[in-house]
Amino acid sequence: MRMRATLLIIPFLVIASASLAQGYDALVRQAESKIAAGSWEEALALYEKAFETGEFSYVDYYNAAIAYVHLDKPDMGYSYLLKAVRAGLLDRDRLEQDPDLEALRTGGQWQSVMDSVQRELEALEKRCPETRVAGPLIDLPAPRLEGAVSVEEALHGRRSIRSYSAEPLTLADVSQLLWAAYGITKTLEGAPSFIRGGFRTAPSAGARFPLELYLAAFDVRDLPAGIYVYQSENHKLMLIAEGDKRSEVSESAFNQDHFRTASAAIIYSAIYERTTVKYGRRGRERYVCMDLGHSAENVYLQAQTLGIGTCAIGAFTDLWLRKACRMTRSEEPIYIMPLGRME
Repeated sequence: MRMRATLLIIPFLVIASASLAQGYDALVRQAESKIAAGSWEEALALYEKAFETGEFSYVDYYNAAIAYVHLDKPDMGYSYLLKAVRAGLLDRDRLEQDPDLEALRTGGQWQSVMDSVQRELEALEKRCPETRVAGPLIDLPAPRLEGAVSVEEALHGRRSIRSYSAEPLTLADVSQLLWAAYGITKTLEGAPSFIRGGFRTAPSAGARFPLELYLAAFDVRDLPAGIYVYQSENHKLMLIAEGDKRSEVSESAFNQDHFRTASAAIIYSAIYERTTVKYGRRGRERYVCMDLGHSAENVYLQAQTLGIGTCAIGAFTDLWLRKACRMTRSEEPIYIMPLGRME
């Protein structure tokens, strides 16, 4: 059980604490080393001292709760687990499956923890708009249809890149990447409304095109920082939220290293009903995921031709990412692809 706690929590903790104040950060890192050594009392003393600084993280509250469980102090374990939930830990699967919480799950206060999770989830859900409010439109440069790198070369060179140079991306870069991901390649007049403009660079089961693409711009030349939704029908960006949202997107994905140096990120969501209305359960369990794979691989290959790195991310808190991108209630986030110039 001790190894289980260390393996699950330590990598998460190192990432989550990296951006906190130095005093807090130093104390938490010392606590991590004590957890790795199984020195639960020493770890708790360091956590308590860290929390006295006024800083906190739901990951650190969570680790403190587990430490109290190992010291056979379930009441304090419940207390810190509730603090973790109120601070943003809303992963029901983690709470229900982590073996280090088994002693708490059999106790009388467990239901209050799960009720608190449900209340927080419902509150966040209500903040997601039912419909998208139209924002200012930005014309994207026309995508180029020829390049100097062959498909074969792009396939051979493609790798997942997690760290990027300080050189910003350009508006032409993001235009090309978004077009490669989901741009229109053949307009269709009089087609069914679900086709929404025509055929795209990526195939879709039944031409249902269930994906929505957002651009989180952090450092892109000639494009103000903000969250944008890609309108593939007219190859434009629509502003959803102004300002640098790096921290919001990063926190939703557990502050993974990619976001420290990324210039932007493409974020995918799916409106499953577009596909399930025709294919039912099979559409949700297979076809939408296949559609995502087609589109994301296009991004990988196009990025390689531009000297841009990316790495697909599937680990994030759904509701936090929905909130960061101002997604509508009908959407579910399914992928993040940070982008940056290769070093």
